[in-house]
This record gives sequence, structure tokens and C-alpha cells, in this order.
Amino acid sequence: MKKIIFVLLASALIFSLLACSKPAVSPGDTSANSTPGNSDLPPTTVTLTFNGTQMTASDPNAGITVDGTAFVITRGGTYTLQGDLSNGQIRVSVGKEADVELIFNNFTASSITSAPIYIESANKAVIYLAAGTVNSLTDATQYQFPSPTVDKPNACIYSADDLTIKGSGTLNVNGSFNNGIGCKNDLRIKECTLNVSAPNNILKGNDSVEIESATVNLTGGEDAIKADTTDRVDKGYILIAGGSTVTLQCSDDALQATVAITVEGGSTVTGTCGGDPMNCPGTIYADENTVQISPSAQ
Repeated sequence: MKKIIFVLLASALIFSLLACSKPAVSPGDTSANSTPGNSDLPPTTVTLTFNGTQMTASDPNAGITVDGTAFVITRGGTYTLQGDLSNGQIRVSVGKEADVELIFNNFTASSITSAPIYIESANKAVIYLAAGTVNSLTDATQYQFPSPTVDKPNACIYSADDLTIKGSGTLNVNGSFNNGIGCKNDLRIKECTLNVSAPNNILKGNDSVEIESATVNLTGGEDAIKADTTDRVDKGYILIAGGSTVTLQCSDDALQATVAITVEGGSTVTGTCGGDPMNCPGTIYADENTVQISPSAQ
């Protein structure tokens, strides 16, 4: 099969890249059982059910604290989120050695002051979309930051550490302020159906963005998918693989990376952009007919 290969870096590199009101807590909930980042307790498994600004926890010792309109997870483990959280935030603040999995089970959340999902600190964070569920997140049009020197979070879903979104459910992310999904490290999207809109970057993983066996629809932003770190030669890449289907519409670059862009055969990237379909000073590798991006109407 004829391939389109632009090599500006050594080919070995690409193979290495592949390998409001204060929320009320119902009786039985926890509001001050542990401090942020507490990793002395074993991981927990708990269901959090939301009704407006009310939250009920299945485990009274789950380690959920309240900070303004945010429910703060301070202990590693698995948390099932269900119901509707209005004008609130789920914030993960655990030790750097702790992992957190958030299971979305027909979960809806919005905030009029910030991001509804903020991974402030963790080793790894996973958002798992339960089978057959439709989940929706909407952030504020203007964020309120705790101080003039703080500018994070800046996306409807924001993670300061590695973030994986996976599962067989659907997630709708309605970004209104800046980015749709933003991750300081590696952003991975696997198997799920993901619909994201945002005014700036729609998907951004500073170190990398990997999409595997997923259906992804991106609209409204400047750059659709971006990985822009310059700190490491093995990062700053975008990988689309596993028969993924990516449909996008953006006003600037469709795919932008600093080191490499790879679109494997069986996957497709289609849509329109106002800039370059693939913008990368490093390696661009796309099997024939995998990327079909047309210029936007000017």
C-alpha cells in the first residue's frame, strides 16, 4: 500500500512512540473525613449519587471533603458517579502514588465558575464510561481562579497528571471557556464514544494524545488535537490507531504535534480545518486515505 511518509526525525523514534451555592451533603455522607492527598488509607470503592447540589455517598468513610462548590476526592480508589450535579465540581486531590477511577454512570455535571472535572493530583486517573450510558459535562464561560497567579484548570475536563478515558459508554463535553479536554501529561482515549466542543484546543495532551478503537467527534475549536511539549524527544506526539473514527471541524490545525503524528491504517480522520491537516516539524506518518481533511470555507 502506498504510504505518505515525511521523515524529519529518525524512523526509530516513531516506533518508540507507539510502543454559586455551597453543595449540601446528605446524612451519611462524609465532609471532613480526611485531608487532601491523604494516602495512608487503603483505596476505597464508593458510589456518589448527585441531585442538584446534594450528594449522597454509599460509604460514610469514603473521604470526600467539600470546598465551596467542589466535592474533593482525597483517597485513591474507584468512585461511581451518577445523577445530576448542578453548579459543582468533582476534584481529585490524592497522593502522587495513588490511582483514581471515576465511573460515569449516566452522570451529568455543570459549573458556572470552573471545570466540572478537575484532576488536581494523582498518579493516574481513569474516567470509565459505563456501558449503555450517556454522560455530559459543561463548564463555565468564565472561570474564577483562587488567585491571580493560578490559571488552572483551563478545560472542561482538566488533569494535571495522566488521564485515560475509556469504556463503551458516551461522553459529551461542552467546553465554553478554553479547552475541551486538557491534560498536562498523557491523554488516552480508548473504545468510547466521545463528543467534544470547545473554543480553543478541543483535545490537548501536553505530552501526547492517543486515540485507540474510539469514535471521536470534535467541533468548534481552533486546533482540534494538540500535543505541544518540547521537553522530551519521545513525547509531543499524536497517535490514532485501532480502527478509530475521528471527525473534526476547527478553525486552525486539525492535528498539531511537536515530534510526531501517526494515523494507522483502519483508522480515519475526516472533516474541515482552517489551518494544516497535519502540522508537525517532526515525523508525519499516515496510511493512504486515512486523513481526509478539507479546508474550511473562508
